[in-house]
Amino acid sequence: MRLPSNNLALWAILFTVTVWGIGPVFIRTLSVELGPADHLVIRYTLVTMAYLAGLSLLGGWRIERQDWPRLLVIALIGLVGYNLGAAFGFELVTAGVGSLINGTQPLLIAFLGAMAAREKLYPATLAGLAVAFAGVVMLIWNDLGLTRNSSGFLLGCTYIFLGLAAFAVYVIVSKPLVKKYGTYSISAMSTALATAAMLLLLARPSALETVASMTVSNWLDMAYVVVLSTFLGTLAWNYGASRLPAATSGALLYLMPVFGVWAGALLLGETVTSATLIGGALILLGVAIVQFGPHMRGTQLERPEG
Repeated sequence: MRLPSNNLALWAILFTVTVWGIGPVFIRTLSVELGPADHLVIRYTLVTMAYLAGLSLLGGWRIERQDWPRLLVIALIGLVGYNLGAAFGFELVTAGVGSLINGTQPLLIAFLGAMAAREKLYPATLAGLAVAFAGVVMLIWNDLGLTRNSSGFLLGCTYIFLGLAAFAVYVIVSKPLVKKYGTYSISAMSTALATAAMLLLLARPSALETVASMTVSNWLDMAYVVVLSTFLGTLAWNYGASRLPAATSGALLYLMPVFGVWAGALLLGETVTSATLIGGALILLGVAIVQFGPHMRGTQLERPEG
């Protein structure tokens, strides 16, 4: 039995949220053990090779001239910005704390979506932003007391947050391109452009030495982030997000911190404090207010498609 397109899109987003939610564990491990720069160079070289192999078989290389600026924005700001923020941020911040900061992603998507559509910000949106911000402050303030390198911790949190802002740009700007050219073509072309930029910024001869010294565990971690998180996750996200309202796909992202904290505690033995749980709960509450508050008052953030 064939699933309706909306149901398939929903399952695609749920798959991505699960994979991306657990992903910080592997991103942190690779950034700490390989270094964030070599981690990104190796990871995205492998991903781009896979994408370009598919493009050579499927075609879909061409994009109209008027769409190039949008493609460059999602590649050079969206993907490069997000990955630099994640790789360098998770080197300094635990997977659990970073995952809770990731919980602010739906707020950024909703905020930028409203700005792009030139919509006013409703009271529920402002209230949700305030509550989530209080959660982030509590989370960071608590962990500053547990971290010797406080400046490094704050820098890592800042990197992650800026990366999330870049990904929000990707979500908003990529939607028309995915509808016009298809999920695979836009994922492949934007990733190839982002990889070229990251190679120019980060590639160095020592990356080959890093590859030679990688352990079996490193390669398994790399397989997760390359195959599941970057390749299949990006395809599934672009497919689902292009077919669902931004409010729907954005709301499902708030499951990611739950998976991230759980995975960090289970796989890396990270401590989950009461302040971490309270701060995380405030972030999720703020997201819920932004996503569902306007609907409860009869005002939609975005009209469903179709």
